Amino acid sequence: MILLLVACVLVASSAIQSATGSGFGLIAGPALILIAPWLVPAPLLILTIPMMLLVTARERGHCDTRTVAIATVTMIPGIAVGLWFIQRVDTASVQLLVAILALAAGATMLAGKSVTSSRRTLAGAGAAAGFMGALAAMPGPPLSLTYRPNNAATLRSTLSTIFLVMAAATLVALQFQIGITGNQLLTAAALSPLLVCGHLLGSQMARRISLAALSRTTTYIILAAATVLFVKSAAGLAV
Repeated sequence: MILLLVACVLVASSAIQSATGSGFGLIAGPALILIAPWLVPAPLLILTIPMMLLVTARERGHCDTRTVAIATVTMIPGIAVGLWFIQRVDTASVQLLVAILALAAGATMLAGKSVTSSRRTLAGAGAAAGFMGALAAMPGPPLSLTYRPNNAATLRSTLSTIFLVMAAATLVALQFQIGITGNQLLTAAALSPLLVCGHLLGSQMARRISLAALSRTTTYIILAAATVLFVKSAAGLAV
């Protein structure tokens, strides 16, 4: 039953990522923490790399390299702070913090507000994304709040490229700090065919989804994922 649930989560999250440019970590992170916590963060981060490669390869030519450069430069210190934080604070508290930050971003987007996209805001979003990605594999909310291009393909390509670099950087940091085991690598490899299934489904969705629908879908995903993580972490602190 757990393996079936994991398969459903990975197919659904990869399909949403492929269609919208975000959602893989947002959906898979909180869901896997609940049903298969040993898959977060290392195996999920490993799976993030081929998932983002699939999307960036499909949307090649649409990437906003300026935004990628700004976000990836500032995400490195965010990752470092996140990894330092996670080693000194209990897991439930870490997850509660990430959930609150994600809920705040989702509520702001639901209210129809966004942060003006500038070098400063994108730099801040990159740092926040690195921090949240290191803590719970959920880097999406800060970037979704601040980066709003006029083209859906540009959004998908740019965000997926940022998440690709972020996952690789976080994995390198994890390897140096706590190490990544052979079992984690084998687990990720065994689960990776599910990403292809989701990607194919998401590619069909991407041809039909408008930019407005994409934004709404991302907002609802952020709120749902953050709510699940909030309930789980609050229950963990109450025990």
